[in-house]
Amino acid sequence: MAKSKTIRVTPNVKKCLAYLKAAVKEMPDGELKENAKGAVNYLSRTFDGKPQPARGIKCPGSTKLVPG
Repeated sequence: MAKSKTIRVTPNVKKCLAYLKAAVKEMPDGELKENAKGAVNYLSRTFDGKPQPARGIKCPGSTKLVPG
């Protein structure tokens, strides 16, 4: 892993996020869709430069993103 924890948001990365957002809209309702929406929201906030919960070390229980 790189020494820097900075994520470089290139146009390709932004386009990938747009595809993910579109895919989530097409998903049937359910737990998977809710988790996917949380993941897309988390990425969107990160790409916008907003601080990550717990400085990105771990996901707090209130975060919809489920760590793998």
